[in-house]
Amino acid sequence: MSEPDSQREPFRVLFVCTGNTCRSPMAEGILRRMLADRGDSLPPIDVRSAGTGAMTGAPATAASREVAAQNRVDLHEHKSQRATRKLLQQSDLVFGLAAEHVEYALKEGARPETVFLLRAFPERPANWQDLSIIDPIGQQDSVYQSVFFQIDEAIHQALPEIIARARKKAESAKS
Repeated sequence: MSEPDSQREPFRVLFVCTGNTCRSPMAEGILRRMLADRGDSLPPIDVRSAGTGAMTGAPATAASREVAAQNRVDLHEHKSQRATRKLLQQSDLVFGLAAEHVEYALKEGARPETVFLLRAFPERPANWQDLSIIDPIGQQDSVYQSVFFQIDEAIHQALPEIIARARKKAESAKS
């Protein structure tokens, strides 16, 4: 007899940026919205975000919350957290928003096969820097909008593979 979805170990996705107040909260919110918008049944997927230099408990920036809200993503409950070794190692997929976040995750002990630069997933290009998403902190609203749409596009492209990996984990847990 198989376990109900609610009792299975979830597939864990972690987005990592620097302060966990702009890029990674947007990414977390975007993926949550995309998963909620799907009508099909999905295996349990836990989506989180963290920062390499985050202070615990900070809200998403006002500009991040505003651009997200304009795109049906609610970041008002977001509280920042640090990308700890434990959090990185527990994740099935770790998405760095920039090259330095990928390097941090690997240095902190994340399993190499789980770590990707978001805009390159599922590939591992030689020049990661070109695909990094810039930090919009302190920039004009138009920069936040551009960053939001870069993240949205990357997650949209990654979504089928994320779901496929989550289904594969759920199937292997059944056997």
